[in-house]
Amino acid sequence: MKLRNSLLFILSFTMLSVSVHAAPVYKWVDEDGQVHYGSKPKSKNAKEIEIKKKYIDSGNAPAPLSAQERADKQKRFINALDAENKAVAEAKKKKEKQQELKLKRCNAARDQLRRYENSGALYDLDEKGNRILLNKKQYEQAMQQARARVEKWCN
Repeated sequence: MKLRNSLLFILSFTMLSVSVHAAPVYKWVDEDGQVHYGSKPKSKNAKEIEIKKKYIDSGNAPAPLSAQERADKQKRFINALDAENKAVAEAKKKKEKQQELKLKRCNAARDQLRRYENSGALYDLDEKGNRILLNKKQYEQAMQQARARVEKWCN
């Protein structure tokens, strides 16, 4: 959004400066011999200069745009900005959703590890739904898997 606002400001300022072509322009030379131009004289030796608006066809330069062509070009520019802003917003939303999912998985993995650590024993269910206590080796394996899940989602 900031990019769009900045570009719109620059575009508006440029169009405004083109439409206010009657503003005086001054030229002056400072004590170091540098030539300066500006809308306000900064030196006593500043002289107002006349800027002539001419189109010089060098053979390579495009002809000036008509009002309709300028309006169409501006509309295309604004549409491109809108499309870019939309893409940036969608990418941001996607990243936020991924971070939210990662946080949920991290919390779930930590909760499971905490439950495992606080339990006296772990069990698994057989096909009938009966509890089968895990032996020491299976218990250690389950703890390693739980720690690995915490490591994966929380780091």
